[in-house]
Amino acid sequence: MCVVAIALIACGCGAGQDAQPASPPRAPSAAPAMPIAPPIAIAPPPAPRDLDGAAARPPEPTIPADTTPLAARFTPRPLAIPQVRSGRSARFTFDGQRRGWFARLPEATRENPLTPVYAQGRVMLGGGFTSHTFYAFDARTGELDWRAAAPDGGPTAAIALDGKVLFNTESCTLFVVDARTGRQRWSRWLGDPLMSQPAAANGRVFSGHVRDEGGYGFTAMDLDTGRVLWTRNVPADVLNAPVLDGTDVFFTTMDGTVWRLDQRTGRVVWRERLDATSAPWLHGETVHVARRARRQNESGARETIEVATVLAKSDGSTMREHDGAPASFLPPRPDSGGVQAGWAFEGSRPTIVDGRAYQTIGNEVQARDAETGALLWRRQYTDAARTRPASSPAIAGAQMVFGTRDGVLFGLDIDTGMTAWAYDVGEPIAAQPTVAHGWVYASTTRGGVVALEVGDDTLDGWHMWGGNAQHTGAVVGDVAPVEADERPSEGTLRLAGNARVGEVAGFVLQSTRVSARVSGFVARVSVEQEFANPYARAVEAVYLFPLPESAAVDAMELRAGDRVVHADIRRRHEAREAYDDARRRGVLASLLEQERPNLFRQSVANVQPGQTVRVVLQYTQAMPYEEGSHRFVYPMVAGPRYSSGESSTPRQIVLAPGEARPDRVEVAIDADLGVAVSEVESPTHAIDVTRSNDQRVRVSLREAARADRDLEVRFRVAGTAPTVSTMASAPIEGDAGHLALSIHPRLDVPEGETTPRELVFVVDTSSSMNGRPIELARAATITALRGLRASDTFRVLGFSDAVRAFDAGALPATPENVARAEQFVGELRALGATEMISGLRAALEPAGEAGRMRILVLLTDGYIGNETDVFRAVHDELGDARVFAFGVGSAVNRYLLARVAEEGRGDVQVVLPSESPERAAEVFHARIARPYLTDVSIDWSGLAVSDAYPRRLPDLFADRPLRVHARYARGGEGEIVIRGRVAGRPFEQRVRVSLPASGGDAREELGSIWARTRVGDLMTALELAPNATLQEEVTQLGLRHHLLTPWTAFVAIDESQRVEGEALRVEQPSEVPSGMVATERAMRGRTVSIAPPARPSASGSASSGYGRMLGGALAAEEYDAPAAAPQPSPPPVARSEARRRDTRGGGAGMCMEQARRADGTIDEDALRRCLAAIAESARLHEE
Repeated sequence: MCVVAIALIACGCGAGQDAQPASPPRAPSAAPAMPIAPPIAIAPPPAPRDLDGAAARPPEPTIPADTTPLAARFTPRPLAIPQVRSGRSARFTFDGQRRGWFARLPEATRENPLTPVYAQGRVMLGGGFTSHTFYAFDARTGELDWRAAAPDGGPTAAIALDGKVLFNTESCTLFVVDARTGRQRWSRWLGDPLMSQPAAANGRVFSGHVRDEGGYGFTAMDLDTGRVLWTRNVPADVLNAPVLDGTDVFFTTMDGTVWRLDQRTGRVVWRERLDATSAPWLHGETVHVARRARRQNESGARETIEVATVLAKSDGSTMREHDGAPASFLPPRPDSGGVQAGWAFEGSRPTIVDGRAYQTIGNEVQARDAETGALLWRRQYTDAARTRPASSPAIAGAQMVFGTRDGVLFGLDIDTGMTAWAYDVGEPIAAQPTVAHGWVYASTTRGGVVALEVGDDTLDGWHMWGGNAQHTGAVVGDVAPVEADERPSEGTLRLAGNARVGEVAGFVLQSTRVSARVSGFVARVSVEQEFANPYARAVEAVYLFPLPESAAVDAMELRAGDRVVHADIRRRHEAREAYDDARRRGVLASLLEQERPNLFRQSVANVQPGQTVRVVLQYTQAMPYEEGSHRFVYPMVAGPRYSSGESSTPRQIVLAPGEARPDRVEVAIDADLGVAVSEVESPTHAIDVTRSNDQRVRVSLREAARADRDLEVRFRVAGTAPTVSTMASAPIEGDAGHLALSIHPRLDVPEGETTPRELVFVVDTSSSMNGRPIELARAATITALRGLRASDTFRVLGFSDAVRAFDAGALPATPENVARAEQFVGELRALGATEMISGLRAALEPAGEAGRMRILVLLTDGYIGNETDVFRAVHDELGDARVFAFGVGSAVNRYLLARVAEEGRGDVQVVLPSESPERAAEVFHARIARPYLTDVSIDWSGLAVSDAYPRRLPDLFADRPLRVHARYARGGEGEIVIRGRVAGRPFEQRVRVSLPASGGDAREELGSIWARTRVGDLMTALELAPNATLQEEVTQLGLRHHLLTPWTAFVAIDESQRVEGEALRVEQPSEVPSGMVATERAMRGRTVSIAPPARPSASGSASSGYGRMLGGALAAEEYDAPAAAPQPSPPPVARSEARRRDTRGGGAGMCMEQARRADGTIDEDALRRCLAAIAESARLHEE
């Protein structure tokens, strides 16, 4: 129950440290009195400006909003977010390769959880205005990691700094907790109510609050201890949060006054009352705020508006104001509707990055020049709003991210205001989102937390409200992405559950045996890995392993002792439910899921103590073909990942220099390529090669290898004419048979047999390409120009709202012409609108030279609003030209690029800001270097062949085979005809094909390859137009062909075994990849863990391992949040993971050896004592 008194709401405070009585009038504080800063002689501040006069000053003339309203480019995509009950979380996938999760806070309130904070791989926020708990979720999975008690209720938005998380509570107290564990560091009772969040820097934390003796105060405290440094009287609570800049602190109070104080003393430098409605933003020598005003609209009525206002940093005087935006929803002051309204009020705070001010103000989204105030672009969001329609923006990379009251998360291009992406999450969003390493995190007004993977790691920098702990802007890029903990080496086995203090890495990989059978270009691979468990109790393990991106994992066995458990394929949610049920019952079970195209997750529950466990995986892979060789690649290690900043560090646990895992890898490959194999070699390992004939070889490692580098074996195949190979698998039990056909070009194609080329480089130079995208495009174009052959001709065009050409026509690729073109490309600048149709038409006119293949290389981010018109233009006007799309940027319009390339019989490649454009251009140019057979078609001559992929056959380039996968209804023999053109001349080749009707080698792997190709085709269709029917077809393909997809998984359950007791949690370190030097900050040895009670292990969202991905996934996994436990002050450790490095490089290993009994098992008590001693020594050293 709360007692209302004037502007204060006095709610009961918890009896924690520095607690105060709840009922008014307040008794003297039991805590040490906050010292009031002594009077300091200062120059009189500028006289406060008259509020009415400020409101009456006419703003600049209204600039009409852009005629293209926000979201006109395309309708926001609705996300298939699963229904989640209170206190639970679920994962889902969208746009195919994208992951997401949604959590429903236990309170299930409608009271506006505020902006989340990202730190230490966690997303943290309070549960809402009436909540008494602060939560931390795993940033990638949404699993609840820890919770901290906030007994006073109403946790504000938090900040993170130096491993600490700071938040106020509405009733009384500032809390500082450990970001990894949730353990309370200190707390300070400040006053009731608290409606703003703190700010911290330079070892100090600052916050506004109510004062015991009446009125309000603003206080500075020591960040480590909470000791009060000074307090200053202010007329109202702080709006949102203070802003720290150098030695100054700026803030807006809820009476509309903007303040500047000295951080060190609390001295008032100036204050300015102007009915401000937002926290300030500092830019150079200016202070930017929004303020409330009134004006007469076109109908003569008075209306409330919001006005962007710029103050002088030196004295607070108004320098300029911009045109106002309608804002009828603005109250007279933020807390006019009570404490809860003030607590949740966010305002229209501008965000200034690189000299531009971005703002969601009134009913508009705007971008202005921060120095001059010139309007760069504006988008009208809504005509009328009863409440603030959009949150404040976060700026990350080249995108402006914000949420709206109708439940849409937007990402706009910062240069043009064009919508890069928009997702409808189905619940209102009022608080500013955070952006970290490609993910966007937002709370909803209905007690939800949504996380969406919208980009790569470079989309980063907005980790809390206001960007950082000072609320002044983006976080410095020195925080490693959480994926660093998700990059295991081949065979890493992580054990999940409740560990005892000091337990570590006892689940040792003994050996890996790889057996591969290669037929044509298809490899069938079996991987058997043997683990020994030395512990005397059971474990639940999570087994992560990388495989080739094109691998189709279609079988799994779990062998424990003399038992063999074969996995069944099921719908993913059904497999997860069956596994969780078996795990809870103590039954041996395993679950295999696809995490990413090249990363797979196997969970193994209830493995008996002291046993040897073998995991056998089988997959099918279409081997890549490059430079005349089929390449068999088996990944043994995935090296540590680094973030892009110079100070970033790998977070994956790796061995220290000089250390090595005891296990070794054995590999044997039996290959029948179906064509003559001229040479077999490995650039990575010493191999032995035995030949049966010119097509059949056996390859084995000369000696067992360390798992510190990937194995690559190259089978060189070449002939004097195109070689056609076929493989077929007969129909089984009424199902269709499957056919794989491969056309191998000559390796040494003479220049006279190569189709002459005209390459037209079409470079997008619109404003959306400004910054890193145009740099990537320039570098890629120059690299491609340098790779032109003497027989080529070329053109270079730049387009925005005008087309700029290097020359009027195609020029021969002489050194002089290429050098001049490089200079032209180097001078291209990004400015203007994106008129792509004009650029494409200029590239197609005039008609090309007869007999010469015209190849358009389109370099763009694809930010346009008229995709349909572009598709129509390409379809109608392309003719015989090819289009290869080269996407540049962190969030390119893949929809556009995929469709244009598909229509143009080309291909798509995307280079991200973190990648080398030169290397990407070299790979891209190699694909189109020597067109050999063009306009390819296949006449099946009466054979019952159907569903052949790709649907539209691409050209056959030298060094790159053309592969076709199909199925057939019945067996038979016939002569297929391959037709095309070589150097402009007709070409025809007849090949005798026999399709078996029954019997013979079943070749089931051909069905997997066809199904995977079919899935890729469906994925492309689903990305272009999400469709539940096609999604179900993908699921059925996975079930029918035993293939992992985003919606299928393998599960195996052995009911004959039940176990009791706790499970362990350990990690086995990865090898350092050969040639990589372990950095000083890389983790050595093994992991020391202190883990919470076991909870269901939820898998990450899966992606198809083939081709482009799809949107609107229905698959989701849900978990139960741990029950809340009373948390005394200070609360107990909820979770910690202290990774220690022994100075001798072998502390964990030393303990393992000391604790090992004669029979090979581990004395757990001895191990625990040894490791606890090491951990305590490291802790004391750190302190």
